[in-house]
Amino acid sequence: MQFNALHPETRLLLNSWKTINGLGDSLVNNNLASRDVGSMIDRLFMIQRVAEGVFVYKTLGKEITSWVGRDLKDNEISTIFFGPDKVLIRALLESAIHAPGPALARIVAFGAKIGQRTEIEMVFLPLMEKSGVARMLGLFQPIAANVTISRPAIRFSIAELVPPDPRTPRNPGLRLVKK
Repeated sequence: MQFNALHPETRLLLNSWKTINGLGDSLVNNNLASRDVGSMIDRLFMIQRVAEGVFVYKTLGKEITSWVGRDLKDNEISTIFFGPDKVLIRALLESAIHAPGPALARIVAFGAKIGQRTEIEMVFLPLMEKSGVARMLGLFQPIAANVTISRPAIRFSIAELVPPDPRTPRNPGLRLVKK
């Protein structure tokens, strides 16, 4: 991967994706097995591509709902952004689908009080299906340990986009299983 995530839990999820795809080293693999990932559950989400450039939330953790102030299920992912940021996030997701490989967005969340802001990482991991990639697992991860911003945030703005590394293998091993 061509970038480094800032938050340890974002790195953990990225390393897990690499491990599942046979791209991780054995030392990282052993450390991953001993870590508790239960703390991430409320910040995980799954999005589904329903048309080119259109991705809707299918499931999402309750902490994300608290950040945006509403249930986003079946809403298009770009609804939390404004203006050009809508186009940029859609393009990032399309690049993750076509690689397929992990992509990362660094976002600034602004609170209702003057000067309130915090940085958030959103990582997107493609899930393979028989018909190709249609869904992605994601993590909504505030970077600061003690976030004191009022919720819901009034605006989310993209600060940086990191597309997938073009050298990522084309057949990821993380697959969606339907019952």
